Amino acid sequence: MTRGEEQLARLRMRFSLLRPLADDSVAPTTLRQPWQRAAVLIPLIMRTEGLQVLLTLRSPHLRHHPGQISFPGGRHDAQDHSLAATALRETHEELGIPPHAVHLLGQLPPHRTHSGFMVTPYLGLLTSPLDLQPAPDEVAAAFSVPLAPLLETKAYGQWPVTRSGQRQTVYGMVLSGHLIWGATARMLWQLATQIAD
Repeated sequence: MTRGEEQLARLRMRFSLLRPLADDSVAPTTLRQPWQRAAVLIPLIMRTEGLQVLLTLRSPHLRHHPGQISFPGGRHDAQDHSLAATALRETHEELGIPPHAVHLLGQLPPHRTHSGFMVTPYLGLLTSPLDLQPAPDEVAAAFSVPLAPLLETKAYGQWPVTRSGQRQTVYGMVLSGHLIWGATARMLWQLATQIAD
């Protein structure tokens, strides 16, 4: 069994057995009503040396979170039969990865964002060889980083910030020369916290 396969087996076991923590890092009063539902995919790539997480660098021209590192995903559309379908559709639109090439492992609790979205993250293993085709109007770049450091809760910095008069905690870390922060880092921290030994 390769290191990546060992990591995946451990991740599956702990992820399925442990109850996720609620996300209380964004005060509900900062959200517009009704909340905009959205979903993202946390894509895992199997490598011999270990699991990797596929991330995107958002286009600097986007309205929400331009130039930030994120997961593929977006707003729930009426034609999506579920939030999982939203995450898969958006991943296909942004990176060219078809839904049949993703094996969903489960989901994390919804995350509230300061921009008024309730985002449900889904964890998925990419099952086919990667042939990424980033949509240039949405994705400036796509890259992968090792999963193992992202699962170390102590590796995350936490900074208190005030937005719209509400106190919040912003998570972040630097990995492979990339600053991963905000909602993306918070979702990864939550995953790390859920499966921590």
